[in-house]
Amino acid sequence: MKFTKFSEGGQALVIIALAAIVLFGFTALAIDGSAKLSDRRHAQNAADTAALAAAVAKVDAQAQGLSDSPTTCPAASLPYSDVCVALLDAGKHIAGINGYNNDVATNTVEVHSPPTSGYYKDNTEYVQVIITSHVNTYFMRVLGIKQSDNIVQAVAYAKPGKNLAEGSMVISYDPNPNCSTGGTGGYSVEVTGNATVNLSGGGILLNSNATCGFKIPNCADLNLIGGAGGISSVGANNIDTTGCTFDPPLTKNFNQTPIAIPDDVYWPGAPPECSVLATAYNDPPGSNTWHITPGYYADFPQTNLNGDIVGTKKDIVMDPGVYCVGKSIHWSGSTFTSLNGSSGVTIYLKNGFDFDLSINSPITLYASHSGSDYDGYLIIQEGTYTSHGSCTINGGSYLDIEGLIYAPYCNFTVNGQAGETAPINAQLIGWDIKINGSNQMNFTYDPSNLVKIKRRVGLMK
Repeated sequence: MKFTKFSEGGQALVIIALAAIVLFGFTALAIDGSAKLSDRRHAQNAADTAALAAAVAKVDAQAQGLSDSPTTCPAASLPYSDVCVALLDAGKHIAGINGYNNDVATNTVEVHSPPTSGYYKDNTEYVQVIITSHVNTYFMRVLGIKQSDNIVQAVAYAKPGKNLAEGSMVISYDPNPNCSTGGTGGYSVEVTGNATVNLSGGGILLNSNATCGFKIPNCADLNLIGGAGGISSVGANNIDTTGCTFDPPLTKNFNQTPIAIPDDVYWPGAPPECSVLATAYNDPPGSNTWHITPGYYADFPQTNLNGDIVGTKKDIVMDPGVYCVGKSIHWSGSTFTSLNGSSGVTIYLKNGFDFDLSINSPITLYASHSGSDYDGYLIIQEGTYTSHGSCTINGGSYLDIEGLIYAPYCNFTVNGQAGETAPINAQLIGWDIKINGSNQMNFTYDPSNLVKIKRRVGLMK
């Protein structure tokens, strides 16, 4: 019997050839994949910086009063608005600096405001940048793949700076007042009692479409003087002045732009003074006059600072700055002999606390205009959308205040006193507002005292 001898020669070549294909594939994947990932990171960084640049250009152009109509950018047809041209130029310029020059062959750069896709679609306060880049391959060409694509996007927030509540003196933020209860916590704004209320230069704003937006029972004496803006409402017909006559006639402005609650509620963050111990000093020494300094107060005014009694029946002078208060404020005639905050002050009430100012002593409080984030704010009351405290001012001629009392989630009551005149050179912003009393109250709107909201630009995640 003859045996055939089989040779295994040449099998190694087959194995090496097969292994080479696998190794080649891994090499192609490593090199071409790394190039794609590197480009993706680079493109994302370019999109982020381009979106921020476009957002800054947009708010700067708006601040300059440039044309923003049509608001869709790019618009369906030419000409584009001035604001649109500015944000397109800025976004594409920064993308070009980072290597994405919109040459179509290698990349395209799109800049949109509002965004055309995603969570912020159609919201005009946002800017979107989309970069599509074409990455050439090297080893994948043997498989017929000459390019791979990266598509990245970035969205930036573009909120222009503005004067807070410009044009209005008394502002109710409540979008849904309880028409069945009335008064504080009910109607948006109510002017009642036998008071004479004079609003000079600024009007009333109701952030409500409810039928009880504005009430003036007993036809209290309400006068809007010197070009005051009348009563404005986001509703269609919720300003009830039935049976009342006004000379000159009361201007009513309906269907105004609503305030978004809570998105449009903004105040500066808790000040650093909340972590600084307040102090006091007697000046002149041995007198009844005590100076208190900005810082944190467990009560206000705090009767014991540095071991000194500075509260009851004292003349208190507030040094300029921010006073952070961690307790509800309740002033009465015995709290102090006088309080002088004319140097420029802000009282910052932490969340969960409110105020009741029964004013039987001379009080002078002027908001600061020193260039800080708290400029224009006289009183800030932190709060929450679902919890509404009670904020009250009781007083007459003893009161002299200038600045914004900002208590957007507080039910606000202003009570006058018989026979006295209360000058309130400040805006009042609260949840629901009731103006009541039997005296004359003069509210004066001064544009130079308005709170300036800084522009807000930021990259969205």
